[in-house]
Amino acid sequence: MRFAPSPSGALHIGHAMTACINFDYVMEYKGKFYIRIEDTNPENIYPKAYDLIKKDSKWLFKNKAKIVIQSERMELYYKYAKKLIESGHAYVCTCSTDEFKECVKMKQDCPCRNFNVKENLENWENMLYEKGFNPGEAVLRFKSDMTHKNPAMRDFPLARVNLTKHPLQKNKYRVWPLMNLAVPVDDIEMKMTHIIRAKEHRDNAIRQKMIFDAFGKKYPWTAFVGRYKFKDLELSATKITEGIKKGKYKGWGDPKLPTIQALMKKYKPEAFWRLAEHRGLSEVDKVIDKKDFFELLDRFNQ
Repeated sequence: MRFAPSPSGALHIGHAMTACINFDYVMEYKGKFYIRIEDTNPENIYPKAYDLIKKDSKWLFKNKAKIVIQSERMELYYKYAKKLIESGHAYVCTCSTDEFKECVKMKQDCPCRNFNVKENLENWENMLYEKGFNPGEAVLRFKSDMTHKNPAMRDFPLARVNLTKHPLQKNKYRVWPLMNLAVPVDDIEMKMTHIIRAKEHRDNAIRQKMIFDAFGKKYPWTAFVGRYKFKDLELSATKITEGIKKGKYKGWGDPKLPTIQALMKKYKPEAFWRLAEHRGLSEVDKVIDKKDFFELLDRFNQ
């Protein structure tokens, strides 16, 4: 199983609840657990988050999680992208955003869907080539069904040109995979058998199953969980980062924050495991205030 945070900040109690229910199952059935840092969007990365997430994960899972960084696996995503093109399951679209939106709205194929495999491979190479397509001029799309009842499923994007400098890879790569390419590739390669994820990823799960089907792979058993919605706690990594910069917080370990960095000073990892098990596989969002949540956590810390 796996938990896949983006490196936008340190882990907090919201992350812990989803991650720990996965970890509970892995420990129960003597499986393998991955923390997969999903950093293929160079525009949304807080560089210090890599070390913060590693530190949080080593403490929360007692060094029993294998940590993987997606940006270190770029050649693997390129390999799978090429296979999708060669098998006729993907194509390079050069339509403008507005043109493609109109095709989606009208349930019509865009002209790029008619490119043959050779033309698509040439266009893919032009996406990768330094003097090829510029950002916004081409996108790799999965060839799904332009008449699908859910517009979000119609030939969804897999990769795009993005020249933003990456904190780890710098300017080594110019084409970055989107979630619905990188995630299924990693799930296939890491031999995921079960996935528990936040319920807002339900549509992504459908898209990712299409990728599995294209490669003739069995999609993992999947369940969805609701969120804890706190009345009086800030969980936004962006807002916490701003608070740190402005001096509102002393750092990610500030006692006022609901981060693992702060809470590891008071709690045992097992408290989070037990609370996640207590919550179980519920898709219902739980609205709760800070006092009630920490009373629960205190109970499981004994």
